[in-house]
Amino acid sequence: MFEAEMVGFWVKKVVSELLLLPCGPLLAIAVGLWIARRHRRAGHALASTGLFVLVVFSLPVVANAIASRSERDYPPLDADATLPADTAIVVLGGGLQAGATDYGGETANAVTLVRLRAAARLAVRTRLPILVSGGRPPLLKTTEAEQMADVLERDFHTPVRWIEKDSLDTADNARLSAPLLKAAGVRTAILVTDVEHMQRARALFEAAGLGVVPAPTDYYANAPLGLLSFLPNANALRRSAWSVHEWAGLAWRRLR
Repeated sequence: MFEAEMVGFWVKKVVSELLLLPCGPLLAIAVGLWIARRHRRAGHALASTGLFVLVVFSLPVVANAIASRSERDYPPLDADATLPADTAIVVLGGGLQAGATDYGGETANAVTLVRLRAAARLAVRTRLPILVSGGRPPLLKTTEAEQMADVLERDFHTPVRWIEKDSLDTADNARLSAPLLKAAGVRTAILVTDVEHMQRARALFEAAGLGVVPAPTDYYANAPLGLLSFLPNANALRRSAWSVHEWAGLAWRRLR
C-alpha cells in the first residue's frame, strides 16, 4: 500500500510541476517555438501566451492581489479568542531544506520556519500542546515532523507532544493526525499553516472529524506598493506559484 501511495504521490507531483508555475508557461513557450517551425502564427501565439503568463505572475502587485482574498477570509487568530478545552496546536510541514551542511544536511525550510515561529508564539500564549505533521520528502533522509520538532525544541524552546511523520500531503496530514489527537481526548485543532493554504487544510481536517480554529500565518498582500512592485521578480513568482498550487488543490478535491 505504501509503495502504491508513493507512486501516486510522484505522479501527482510530476504532473502538477509540469502544468503549474513556472513549468507550465515555460513548456508552452518551448512547444510554441517548436510548432512555429511549421505553423508560425500558431506557434508564436502559444509562445507569447506562455511568456505573458510567466511575466504577469512574476509581478509583486499581481502576487499580492491574488493573495488578498485568502487574507481577508482568514485573518490572524484573535489573541483574546476563547478556545475549547479539548484543543491542541497542529503545525503542518512546508518542506525541508536539503544540502544544509550547517545543520547536518537537512533542516526545516523557510516556509516551515515561518509556521514554526507562529506555533511557538501561540504555544507560549495558550500553553497548549503541539502536534507536528509531515513525512519524508522524496530523496531525503529525515521527515519534516522530526525536523520541525527539533527546531521547536532546540531553537524556540517549545516542547512537542506528538510527531506525525508518515504523511505525504495535506490530506495525509489530516487523516493521520486526527487519530493521534482523538486518542488523547483532543477534538479541536488550532491549525497553523500559511494563510493561502488554510482553506484546503481546514476542509481536510474537518473532514477527518476535528474542529478547526484557523491560525494562519505568512501574510504579505498588504505590503506597500512601489516602483519595484511592477517589475518581475523571483519571490513574486514563488508566491504566485503557491497560490496557483492551492487553487489546483481545491479544484482537485472538488473533482474527487
